[in-house]
Amino acid sequence: MSVSADRLGAPRQGRTVALPQAPGAPFPGIVAHHDGPSRLHGHAPAFHEATVVRGEPASHYFRASGISAHAEENGGLCTFWMGRKLAVYQITNEPLAGEDVLAPSTDANRELFGDFMGSLPHDHPDRPGKRAVVERSLGNAKFVERLEPAVRRYTADHLGRAAGRPTPLDDFTLSLTAYVDSMIPGVLDFTQRPLPEYLDSAGYGRVVRGFFDLASDVISNDNPAAMREFDVIVPFVRDLLTDNFDALADAPGSNMIRRHFALWGLPFTLRSVAALDTARIKELGTVIVATYDTTALSLMWAIGYVEATPQVKDAVVAEARRTVGTATAGTGCPAAHPTAHTGPTAHTGQTAHAGAAPSVIDLAVLEAVRLGGSNPSALWRRTTEPFTLRHRGAPVTVPPGTMMWLDRRQANRDPAVFPEPRRFTPANIEAIVRSDRETVSSLLSRGRYEINSFSMVNAGRNPRKCPGRLFSVRMQSVVLAEMYGRYSVATRGTDLQLKHHASMPRPARPGSITIRPEPGTPPDAVTPREPTP
Repeated sequence: MSVSADRLGAPRQGRTVALPQAPGAPFPGIVAHHDGPSRLHGHAPAFHEATVVRGEPASHYFRASGISAHAEENGGLCTFWMGRKLAVYQITNEPLAGEDVLAPSTDANRELFGDFMGSLPHDHPDRPGKRAVVERSLGNAKFVERLEPAVRRYTADHLGRAAGRPTPLDDFTLSLTAYVDSMIPGVLDFTQRPLPEYLDSAGYGRVVRGFFDLASDVISNDNPAAMREFDVIVPFVRDLLTDNFDALADAPGSNMIRRHFALWGLPFTLRSVAALDTARIKELGTVIVATYDTTALSLMWAIGYVEATPQVKDAVVAEARRTVGTATAGTGCPAAHPTAHTGPTAHTGQTAHAGAAPSVIDLAVLEAVRLGGSNPSALWRRTTEPFTLRHRGAPVTVPPGTMMWLDRRQANRDPAVFPEPRRFTPANIEAIVRSDRETVSSLLSRGRYEINSFSMVNAGRNPRKCPGRLFSVRMQSVVLAEMYGRYSVATRGTDLQLKHHASMPRPARPGSITIRPEPGTPPDAVTPREPTP
């Protein structure tokens, strides 16, 4: 196509000039394609305007632009052009490519996260050992179960201090999670100066609270300008380790900080802490912040949804009240499911442990993870070599350099998987239960793709699925059981739409929470046994 030169503002003798255009549909007749608003740049300018300038979640752009509707009408996939980059957009939780052909979305990953395992290529020899540091503890059902009495104890401590006054819900879940993670033995062991003290500091508070928001802005919104505040993480981590050095030196062998030093072949000394290079400091920072921050965000969604859904709240409260007076969870006589939906998830009257059938509270936590979660609404990774993608029985070759986009918010609301995809109800999680032997651990296993809230994209065999996901879900369940079992809970002013200008999925308005002790259930009724990790 050509266009008259005077339309370009340069009329010269009536000549026409060729206007460069973005390429057309790459896989015509097989994968649907959306042209975008710009013939030259495809969706790139409009996407930047929507996500970076106006601060809309990426998933909102895909819906408003028509890309999402195109995918819905064509088997869950659609291609588009992001400038000169080909993009494959997906709204189903099915693996399209193997990990061996996928790289991080941006070369800034290492600058953001240092030597963290998520920054390393799939075949890097250090990845298995780094993953094992976290997964042997926070991904181990028996280890997580042994932590639960301590989680209850320190949750009770924190709730007792927070009771009786309104608190912003986001501050409530963040400070609670950071405190519990600091205090339980064998995980972080920041007992000398717990993490909440840093969350409120003038020097570190913004980055420590917004670490993954800043990183996600770089990655999911393709916004390198967000890098400039990131280096504050380095002095924060060094101070954190120094301030808690004695506690870390005496920590159990499962402690993740000590395990990293062992992995690096370094003695845990003050001299070693002072000499750590930036890449290792950022690696530790990523592990530390990920341990509390993503759990706190998921917990905020869980409380928000439970409080907004009276039927679910009634079931959660009833189950939690049955657990009051028990030191550990997961024992008792089988009871009928107390929600309106029954099925193969009959469970004990007490809060189930990681190896038991999911309890009502577990189902509520997983349902909140599905709807809210703790990863950006849409994520992408780039291909490093050609691979064959099969769609509706036909193969196409996807070239290297392609952006593989997963719209998590849409995929987690797939009506083919979840019977009431846009409603908060445990029935949606019950729908993916496969047998009466299903557990929280099995629902979160690497081979399960129904809920993508712990992966970047759904790669074959899910080798990058979050290694601490079991701990995160079970901790939330125990916290909710402790809170609803001992307190009346009320939230106010919460808006569960997605917040703008926040790359992580945060509620538009977190509102406030007030907890008050229930008569007859004193917070100090139980002193749980210390775990033995």
